Amino acid sequence: MAAVRRLATLTTTVTLIAAAPAATLAQEAVRLDTVVLSSEDDGDGDGTSTVLGADQIQLEYSGLDLSQVLDEIPGVTTQVSGGDPGVSVNIRGMQDFGRVNVLVDGARQNFQRTGHGANGSFYTDTEMLKSVEVTRGPGATVNGGGAIGGVVSLTTIDADDIIADGSDRGGRLRFSLDSNGPGPTVNLVGAVRPEERVDFLLGGTYLDRRDYTSGGGDRVASGQTMNSGLFKTRFRPAEGHELSFTASRYDTSFLTGTSILRDTDVTVDTAIAGYRWTSVDSDFWDISVKTYLTRTEADQSVQNGPFERSFRIETSGLDAHNTAHVSTGGVEHEVTFGGDVFRDRVSTVDRVGTSDELTPPGTRVVWGAYIQDRVALNPWFELEGALRFDGYELENDRHRVEGDRLSPKFLVRYIPDERISFYLSYAEAMRPPALTESMIEGFHPGSVSGEFLPNPDLRPEIAHTIEAGLDAQLQGLLRDDDEISARFAVFQNDVDDYIDQNLVQHGLFGAIQYLNIGKVRIRGAELELSYDSSRFFGGLNGQLLDGQRRGGDDLNDVLLYPQEDGVQPKVPPYQIAATAGIKALDARLQMGARATFVGEQKNARAEGYVGDSYETLDLFAQYQINDDFSANVALNNVLDRDYTQYLNANPSPGFNAHATLSVRF
Repeated sequence: MAAVRRLATLTTTVTLIAAAPAATLAQEAVRLDTVVLSSEDDGDGDGTSTVLGADQIQLEYSGLDLSQVLDEIPGVTTQVSGGDPGVSVNIRGMQDFGRVNVLVDGARQNFQRTGHGANGSFYTDTEMLKSVEVTRGPGATVNGGGAIGGVVSLTTIDADDIIADGSDRGGRLRFSLDSNGPGPTVNLVGAVRPEERVDFLLGGTYLDRRDYTSGGGDRVASGQTMNSGLFKTRFRPAEGHELSFTASRYDTSFLTGTSILRDTDVTVDTAIAGYRWTSVDSDFWDISVKTYLTRTEADQSVQNGPFERSFRIETSGLDAHNTAHVSTGGVEHEVTFGGDVFRDRVSTVDRVGTSDELTPPGTRVVWGAYIQDRVALNPWFELEGALRFDGYELENDRHRVEGDRLSPKFLVRYIPDERISFYLSYAEAMRPPALTESMIEGFHPGSVSGEFLPNPDLRPEIAHTIEAGLDAQLQGLLRDDDEISARFAVFQNDVDDYIDQNLVQHGLFGAIQYLNIGKVRIRGAELELSYDSSRFFGGLNGQLLDGQRRGGDDLNDVLLYPQEDGVQPKVPPYQIAATAGIKALDARLQMGARATFVGEQKNARAEGYVGDSYETLDLFAQYQINDDFSANVALNNVLDRDYTQYLNANPSPGFNAHATLSVRF
């Protein structure tokens, strides 16, 4: 894997994955805290990124869903439904309608349907993941269009992760069982490299899950069957050139709903084509071009009934950028420039209801162009400046909306010692209104009456974020071979023209409409500590967030109940997670424990959520039986706590014993 070229020091939490025999992995697995594992250098990273590698996920988070893994990252929480495996991500209190951009191998995941849950979710096969990268806050240039909360970038495995060094083929079989929500998970992947310049990967996963039981003994409808497939190929026609193609399908069936239960089938088809050219003669050219198509379709029918409806969002996009290394007057520059564009085409069919009005069909096109310059002034100071221009257009058969904006970003980093650095940054970003926010129109189905009004005059949300932080990487403090990484950050994000639903005066009655309600201010602090040596490992993560929504004075004439200062957006409570573990038998055996403490969200009840405090304890172990066999055991929620995570409607799983056997061949 080519090293990521960068000027700024990045703090992340990573487990390095090497294409090597399993025994070598067990003996040489290390946590690297200054390297971002990514398929390409995205030109971003100001101390706000966290990366989890597949080995760390398999060891420390075995048996947990992707949503539960993401919840352990400071500043991140998720919203899920007990029956629906779709995940909605909340970063620093920002959620829904694209405030957080989710990518799988660079392809945007923009699925959304109007309901009683989150307004935006994604589906993916966790067994196929190579790494999970979360960038908190706005201001990203590459992949940053509309992301005023942050970016979640998921990277799937490739042939290098399956084929061992010195071999031209390889495979992996992984089999898992759970005691709570029992059912098998089988993952099979194979890869070949017929010659040095070409490789192929083909894999699939089958999952059959039953309903789980909460810590209080309640049965939660969470049964799911899932089939997924992944195909990848890469071709290097000449030195510095690489062509790639990825195709995947994710298909899952489950039961969802509250008063009305619906059989639901979700299918996600993705195709991605990429080209990368890294010049061997010049530092100016490092070009990446990627085009993709993601089609997510959810088909629903009333259980034992004839009613049918479907939601489909097709997202096609193109990203292209170049990273150039140049020198002017003895000053080194890393300049990234490029652009991106994507189009959402929404199609909704409801034979008897109003879903085709509440998730309105239409087309949204969003584009952007950017340039960023990182400058190393001297060994102690680095500067970064960027400009991003974004535009958008929304259209259906009744309305057409458009807008644009130029957003800046600045960062200064002070490095008094090669082991420690301080940074201060300011970034702006724009989120255009979603189709649903601007064009929803119709009546609430069923016995509950209520009219939804469109609002084509919605203004885009504008985020202004200031952040300060400390990064440190130290070696040899407690043992000769240990590594300690520390990161601390504080931030304030002011979002102007925040969009939310409100009850407005409409004739003699009230109606629901999305409005620019005013400003949202979210402040917070995040802490990440990690320790690793040949005998011990551990970590400490924490977050403390506070948010306030301020109603706009211009709304008092149209709102039936004007918003008052002090009402919070979806800001999660404080959370602390501590992990400690040991290594034995030349690191073939690793085992540890993780304790998570979550505070109370005092405004949750008023918002319709549960916000009680709780704590959980998880135990995990991994044993490398030999070069080809490994076994994982995880005891999650050992204390069988009865709790409901903030933003979720269903209680979380109680005690679950999870076992996995992995075979390489």
